[in-house]
Amino acid sequence: MLKAFESETCDSQVIFRKLLAAMANPGSIQDIELDIVCPGNLHPASGAILLTLLDFETPLWTDLGDGSREVEWIQFHTGAPVKNTGANALFALWSDDESLDDPNVFNPGTLTSPDISTTLIVQTRGLDSNGGTRLTGPGIQNEIRLRLEGIKDGFIKARARKTNSYPLGIDMIFTCGSRFVALPRTTIVAVS
Repeated sequence: MLKAFESETCDSQVIFRKLLAAMANPGSIQDIELDIVCPGNLHPASGAILLTLLDFETPLWTDLGDGSREVEWIQFHTGAPVKNTGANALFALWSDDESLDDPNVFNPGTLTSPDISTTLIVQTRGLDSNGGTRLTGPGIQNEIRLRLEGIKDGFIKARARKTNSYPLGIDMIFTCGSRFVALPRTTIVAVS
């Protein structure tokens, strides 16, 4: 089994602070700045985020197979139960951008408990600040442009429609290699 964090306590605190910064400043690209090796198709940023956020009481859904090296590694290091649908998971990992099409399969929470919604982590083929995805809203001074390589416009448009349901919705984190960017449910997203 591949090792996880070098120092579980210190490294998870570093990643948690970076996640807070990313959520407070949507569209700002963060780097985990840790040397972590993940199995198979799991990006280092995705692995570090999952190691930080999951535990034995935090259900995960993923498009990776139940017996895959990635899922075994995540479960070994976190104890997280893996669910069979995104509707009953607090966190979801989507590794195959080709099959990513509908954010509505995930739990948006309820009016009395918006905190039980799914946080979706999506692995991309690339991400940078020069793209056709335009972000506005809380935490963004004017607008931010993103390029989320491999993410279909249809998925972004479906995500854009969910903003009208606040406080319901799903928070998203897009990863590529050791970098990630957050799109909280309050972020207004448009494709230009």
